[in-house]
Amino acid sequence: MQDTMDKKRILTGIVLENDEIAAGVYKMTVESVDGAPLAKPGQFVNVYTKDASLLLPRPISICFSDGAELTLVYGVVGKGTEEFSTYKRGDEIRHSMPQGNGYDLDAVKPGQKAMLLGGGIGVPPLLSLCYELTAREISVTAVIGFKDEPFLIKPLLKAGADLYVATDSGAVGFKGTVLDVLKNENLKGDAYFACGPRVMLKAVTDHVLAEGRDIQVSMEERMGCGYGACVGCVCDIREKSGAGPASAAGGETIVKKKVCKDGPVFWGSEVVWDGK
Repeated sequence: MQDTMDKKRILTGIVLENDEIAAGVYKMTVESVDGAPLAKPGQFVNVYTKDASLLLPRPISICFSDGAELTLVYGVVGKGTEEFSTYKRGDEIRHSMPQGNGYDLDAVKPGQKAMLLGGGIGVPPLLSLCYELTAREISVTAVIGFKDEPFLIKPLLKAGADLYVATDSGAVGFKGTVLDVLKNENLKGDAYFACGPRVMLKAVTDHVLAEGRDIQVSMEERMGCGYGACVGCVCDIREKSGAGPASAAGGETIVKKKVCKDGPVFWGSEVVWDGK
């Protein structure tokens, strides 16, 4: 019970910087003495607005943590994130402890190669992952895709990634998608990690599974409470045992998992992509 309470504890941090790094995309660094040291790659924090009419927190993935500082990169998509974009240095910001289950770093060993695949606002959590992997003497290749304007290129290079960039227009880097780059450049790894829109995650999962490997995917389902109390962010996951209707795979069952609590990271082979 105490562990659950600690995970839900609301902290008050101080905004250190909040800059627009691409059109409608902001990078905010927050002093979070209690939260930052516990952050793991792939986790997120629930951020609360000051507007009393906006009751639910906004989940934002953790881009990077260093000492007592959390870096959050978010897109302005509604009233809540629009409010966050107005915050200035010195402003207080209420946020949760780091939430969710992040990436399993033990899936790749020192001396091996990791492939990091990100799309749009799914790119930020790959930065802390890259730092963690390179610190373990794991080679990292990152392929990141955007509609038009890329971001976090310099930070990923600084973290040690061999970087490939794709844009829909081809204005920057390769023209096409992350999957296009994977195929055209014949990029392969010993382990795969991804974060991005569902359509991208399904495409790269199909590609990796066809090559006989699995991939860890961070799902971007819309969340309600952000703590597992509601069912606003469920997705269908295959399990080898447990309650639920039998799947066509024989012996497997399909269960509904909460992205905020059971995820956001799952194995690509477990996700029922044609379901929710």
